[in-house]
Amino acid sequence: MTLRVSDAEVRLTVPSRARAADVDAFLRASAGWVQEQRARLVPPTPPLAAGDRLAYLDGSLLLAVRSGAGRAAARRDGTRLLVTLPCEGDLDVAVERWYRREAARVLRPRAERLAGSLGARVAAVSVRDPRSRWGSCSSTGRLSFSWRLLLAPEEVLDYVVAHEVCHLLRADHSPAYWALLARVSPGHERPRRWLRDHGAHLRRGPAWRGPGGVIPV
Repeated sequence: MTLRVSDAEVRLTVPSRARAADVDAFLRASAGWVQEQRARLVPPTPPLAAGDRLAYLDGSLLLAVRSGAGRAAARRDGTRLLVTLPCEGDLDVAVERWYRREAARVLRPRAERLAGSLGARVAAVSVRDPRSRWGSCSSTGRLSFSWRLLLAPEEVLDYVVAHEVCHLLRADHSPAYWALLARVSPGHERPRRWLRDHGAHLRRGPAWRGPGGVIPV
């Protein structure tokens, strides 16, 4: 039996033959844990607005908005993310669309370069927004990453890339896999710990660091 806690629900998964008494006992025993997890949930952030400081790896971008006709468009202009937005446009959607494109541009060459150094091949790289993981590797060599990795420190992004690329050679989490990861990504414990401690904040979106743009340590 497993429990998952999100900002939308508490989900219980049980085997089809589980006894009701066992389920009740499991829920009673897990009540304290559920309360602890719900207390750790990060509250949602307000919609983006001009002047917000957006996280971008180890730095940040100042969100600048101007009105325009046609479809919403976003581009980086030095240390600014410049969004041209029509009257009916959605700023959050336009910004996320830019982050997704940028994530593909940043992640694909890093994954392919690392895989090549290990004698492996990446079949494809996709960028998505999964709820329960930061990256994945399929049996056919397709890698998938969360665009929200661009909101984390660069060493965290590089760790997730290394983690998934190593799965091209080792499709498990055996001691051999961890030995390979340690060789490819020395000190990977630090970014793993960062994701465990701060990963939930990335769900708040590009402005999660607040006005100061400070990365928690």
